[in-house]
Amino acid sequence: MEKILGLYVSVAADGRIRWNLTTRNGEVKLKASTVNAEIIEFSELNFKPYAAVVDLLSERVEDMFLEAVDEEHAGEPYVSVDAFQGAMQIVYDLLDELEKENPLYGTLTRLMLEDAVPPDDGSAWWMIRTAQTIVERLSSIMQLQFLVNDALYDIRNGTSPDLQSKHAFFVQAEVPQILSLGKKLTAQVRFRSPIEYYRFLMMRFLANTPNVALCECCGRYFIPKTRRRTLYCDRKIRGNKTCKDLAPALKHRREAGRNEVIRAYDRANQRMYKRYEREADADHHLPKGIHYSDYYDWRDKAAAARDAFLNGTITAEEALKLIEA
Repeated sequence: MEKILGLYVSVAADGRIRWNLTTRNGEVKLKASTVNAEIIEFSELNFKPYAAVVDLLSERVEDMFLEAVDEEHAGEPYVSVDAFQGAMQIVYDLLDELEKENPLYGTLTRLMLEDAVPPDDGSAWWMIRTAQTIVERLSSIMQLQFLVNDALYDIRNGTSPDLQSKHAFFVQAEVPQILSLGKKLTAQVRFRSPIEYYRFLMMRFLANTPNVALCECCGRYFIPKTRRRTLYCDRKIRGNKTCKDLAPALKHRREAGRNEVIRAYDRANQRMYKRYEREADADHHLPKGIHYSDYYDWRDKAAAARDAFLNGTITAEEALKLIEA
């Protein structure tokens, strides 16, 4: 029986993920992972290409609405087919590029949009609704990342996620379960959307009441292996050297500035989330409001400044100035 395209996942009791991805081009092998690792990786993903497409699509959607100039229909509104097709080509290019760079994100994003867009009935309304739906779905991926990072920030600062309100998206989900009978009965959950996949993982993540920490060497979130206070993560940052390996040697030289820069980046990152949220909730542009692309532009520059300081190429003062810009 031919498999429906999508990501097939099962999670072991210890959080290890067993999975396989069925794409338009066949099965893709995925390296082993865990719930914790996937959540931390998602929190750090740079969705700048999504943001650029969302902003551009939003402009193109407005360009779709024109007024007839011919004598018979002068002043009557209509939807430009050329403008719509141009907007869709932007989406196709994004999906093709995503699938090349990362089959998992590319496939799930393509399937999500295919499932969300209604059948083409040849009407102008279909073009309008299709463009709006694509903008909404691409936007929701970035909104989910903001929500995940907000929960990580709260946990790291000793606050339980607000499952009654702010983080209620992670309270309940419906997922299709696939049972397969071979030598034994196996069960997997199938996903055709990155939103539902990360929602599922985040629910698993929160159910385990994780201990989230901020590495005082590289400034990134990580999950300590024990409940004991852990200062440094196991990421490799110089050759085969990890933060745990390098931090003791660096500590005496740059400890005060290191902590200040890392925490300033963490606070500024959270502040930028809030600026976006206020803009998204407003019915007009706010003086200090930002769009998706503004946030990712800032994060690129701020993260580069943080990392440059941690690598010793700029001073703490220079890093803080760039982060707070």
